[in-house]
Amino acid sequence: MRLGFIRKKSVSLGLILVAFVLIFVGGCSKDTDPIKIGINNWAGYDPFILADKLKLFNKNNVQVEIKRFASATETIQAMRGGEIQGAGFTLDEVFSLIDTGFKGKVVLIIDYSMGGDMVIGQKEIESIADLKGKTIGYEGSVVGEFLLDRALDRNSIKRSAVKLIDVQADKWLSSFAEKDVDALVCYNPAAATLLNEHEGTLLFSSADIPFEIIDVLLFSEPFYDENKTAITRILKGWFETLSYIDTNPDKAAEVISKVKNITPDNYRQGLNNLVAPDLTVNRTIFDPTSDKNIYKYSQVIVDFMLSKNLLSERIDTQDLFQAELLSKIANPLGDKQITQ
Repeated sequence: MRLGFIRKKSVSLGLILVAFVLIFVGGCSKDTDPIKIGINNWAGYDPFILADKLKLFNKNNVQVEIKRFASATETIQAMRGGEIQGAGFTLDEVFSLIDTGFKGKVVLIIDYSMGGDMVIGQKEIESIADLKGKTIGYEGSVVGEFLLDRALDRNSIKRSAVKLIDVQADKWLSSFAEKDVDALVCYNPAAATLLNEHEGTLLFSSADIPFEIIDVLLFSEPFYDENKTAITRILKGWFETLSYIDTNPDKAAEVISKVKNITPDNYRQGLNNLVAPDLTVNRTIFDPTSDKNIYKYSQVIVDFMLSKNLLSERIDTQDLFQAELLSKIANPLGDKQITQ
């Protein structure tokens, strides 16, 4: 009887140990699954590419896979489908996504577009007013529609006075070169190529509407709730990357331009029209008591989108913007504001 008891006890203990090992291994494999973050070709998202290549996320003990998409539309589809857990979006794109019922949290201000989003006309087009009766190509993304509507509104032109056609980002250069369009709504680095190599005319840009095109990092709400430590490490890696760009601009240009198949000069020109706020500035922006808070700036965008029926209802920005993880990060390398 005693031997039987010992055998049973040993078997039971063995089963418990096996179960523990399986649970432990399963837990480890889940923790090491890379967090997928989607970006498009916008210059403001380039630090994600650099952080990936320099393994700055790995340095902060978090596995990240940067997935590059041809357009914001594709990124949104991937986010909705659960293909990625986080992504870089403009605020208006986030609002549009939330309006469809998607649950998400904004944890970082990536950049302000201060001229990097543009309406560029053929060389004979001299102003937005010249676009009446003309063909304008745009991606069909929310930010493209937002910039275009702001440009038309500023010049008292109704949408019905122009012809709008869908041109995806990977077709911008060929569409403009072949003169399929009289103007394009686009962003860097393609915009810089159109201006420098195709004699394009800058008609309107995000510099004309400062602080209205803001890029942010969005995570799905369920993922955010369950992975705050990992997201904090991603944010730490992001700010370390900004510091690296500030102190090693030539090396950063070399790495990023090689990945994007553009020249280092094209990369640098793309940075001239954006501001990437550092950790200190991010904390200020997320502080509702600050006169530069994101809650105030975002209402301009929400109001405009509501006026154009781009939203079905007002977005609850208090719940959307989450500052708690920023407070857990120490200032990296002196934390210098990067203004490109």
